[in-house]
Amino acid sequence: MDVYRIWYCRCTGKPLELSYEDPTEEESRGEPVCQACGASPSSDPRKTISYRDVENWND
Repeated sequence: MDVYRIWYCRCTGKPLELSYEDPTEEESRGEPVCQACGASPSSDPRKTISYRDVENWND
């Protein structure tokens, strides 16, 4: 079973899925960023970021 996290931003009034920045290293995906307001999990001054963990049972 795999668990992965989907990040959302509610800056527009409805949840928008965050997209990942271009990674600076090959092994890292970078940090997810809101395309509308630029917020990320580590920089969220308006407290609009949330997440949902999704389980993948295809083992």
